[in-house]
Amino acid sequence: MFHVVTAPSLNLRSEPRVVPTNRIATLPQGHRVEKLADAGPEWSKVQTTLSGAPLEGFAASRFLGTEASTQPAPAATGVTAVHLPADRPDVTRTVTTGRAFPLGEANRPQRDGQTADARVRQLHEIIEYLDVETHARYQKTPGATYCNIYAYDFCYLAGAYVPRVWWTSRALVDLAGGRSVQVKYDDTVRELNANGLHDWFADFGGQFGWRRAADLDQVQQAANAGGIGVIVAQRTDLGRSGHIVIVVPETESAAAKRVEDRVHLPLQSQAGTTNSCCSCGSSRWWAGQQFRSFGLWAHE
Repeated sequence: MFHVVTAPSLNLRSEPRVVPTNRIATLPQGHRVEKLADAGPEWSKVQTTLSGAPLEGFAASRFLGTEASTQPAPAATGVTAVHLPADRPDVTRTVTTGRAFPLGEANRPQRDGQTADARVRQLHEIIEYLDVETHARYQKTPGATYCNIYAYDFCYLAGAYVPRVWWTSRALVDLAGGRSVQVKYDDTVRELNANGLHDWFADFGGQFGWRRAADLDQVQQAANAGGIGVIVAQRTDLGRSGHIVIVVPETESAAAKRVEDRVHLPLQSQAGTTNSCCSCGSSRWWAGQQFRSFGLWAHE
């Protein structure tokens, strides 16, 4: 029986267990394999062809879907927004897998109000729903933080495009030339970290409704009107994490910090070294010497 890889990538191993020395190859999302047999409750023995080479080994069964139930993302033409396949019920706030995919839980909140007050209320409902301070999807690990995941999820629910994956250079050339491109993880699209998002906003943000803000007042005003504000900073050392936060609407109990009636610290929601649903923080972190550049952005 034929199956396809549902994870962004899947290791093919020489034996049905995870050890550093038994990886044969890495199969991309959507790759077709033939299941030969079950190899216990969690593994399948499979065979496939990768770049013309026949391969046989073991793969984690939970990342193999039937071809009928796992449709590839449609091909695109033109430089359009791109996501990995959406509405996967296994991609939730409570798990640490699937961070490259959009949240797939049912009854997700969204921002579709027709008035500023309605949109502000919906943005706070999204903050409460994501609950960045407790949900596993956003919690730091010894080697990583997930500010970009939180920013993506927030904007995805709010209806403003921020990429989690973005087109590769080769794919952008094809799209700009009017040629169709199929969404394939680590082939035509790759994940963006906060450093990459800093450049994406400058290069492509305007095409997706983002405008560069002149100062923090404009960012906070956009959020208070039911829009979205973003502060994104790129590390001087690109091997280390940049940072991105969402600027959110002020409330009666939570306000930006102002100096002489000017916003000094906007009201922010973020994942990172410290996760916070709604806080001003204690410093203008984006101006730190560890960052080479930062951008202020707003979306209606």
